[in-house]
Amino acid sequence: MKDIVVLEEVTKKYGEKVAVDRISVNFEEGRITGFLGLNGAGKTTTMKIITTYFKPTSGKVFVDSFDAVENPYKVRKVIGYLPENFPIYDNLTVLDFLRFVAMAKDVVDVEKEVDKVIDLVGIKNYKNRFLKELSKGYKQRVGIAQAIIGEPKVIILDEPTQGLDPAQIIEIRKLIKELSHDKTIILSTHIMQEVEAICDNVVIIHRGSIKLKGKISDLKKEMQGYLTVEYFIDNMNEENKRVIVDVLKEFGLTPDFGINTFEFSIKKDDEYRMKEINKRLIDSGVGVMYVNRSSVSMEDLFLKVIKEENNN
Repeated sequence: MKDIVVLEEVTKKYGEKVAVDRISVNFEEGRITGFLGLNGAGKTTTMKIITTYFKPTSGKVFVDSFDAVENPYKVRKVIGYLPENFPIYDNLTVLDFLRFVAMAKDVVDVEKEVDKVIDLVGIKNYKNRFLKELSKGYKQRVGIAQAIIGEPKVIILDEPTQGLDPAQIIEIRKLIKELSHDKTIILSTHIMQEVEAICDNVVIIHRGSIKLKGKISDLKKEMQGYLTVEYFIDNMNEENKRVIVDVLKEFGLTPDFGINTFEFSIKKDDEYRMKEINKRLIDSGVGVMYVNRSSVSMEDLFLKVIKEENNN
């Protein structure tokens, strides 16, 4: 599979602040890649570098083999972009707004292209409505429509379902999936369930660095071999915390503490060790009320990656 977007050791600084720190990552042609991270992780900065809104402080960016710094206009020709808060002209109709975008993109046959994208995103019955009259969900559809005008090879969507109700989220996800048949889509989000629902690949960024990347299918296979174990205890004081840390350390495990809980992930093949862990905790005076076992989810994986980084 060809890599259509390639970042090599890309860094972006704002004065002394490092927003993106020497990231190297590839995005495959014809795939939906979830670009995942907490707010402020560096997702939007990275996307603005790919789309040539920002120049990297250092490093290289290639889109469809074009250098994004040396050939920004050629890169823009092959990219469609939906920012998190895309500019919208409330006093224009949907039709007039999309015509304006098509002309700005130098589309040869404006009317044909606009009619096509209106059909693709399902807003034909709203094309003569003013943008200010549309619901948030339909404004997002218009945003996606403007992104795909001009047949871009790469579509970048920044938090496309943020602020939508559950029904609208399902509709937008379905639309993104349909668009992926002949496009490369980079979907920025901080919601793992969204990535799991529609993406082929995932890239996790945290504090400006890439922490995990891979195929969703491969990660799911790996997670099938693990369990999340959650303990509920009667008193989470500092002494009990110290005991829990010391006991689990002997088994190569690290607890994640809640108010009166702690949890950790363990290989299913090692589940037999739970009996010894339980005995050691109880013998040390930790009041274990009950234990809950569950399969590891993609969200668990995301949180694990973030927490491990925060502990370093």
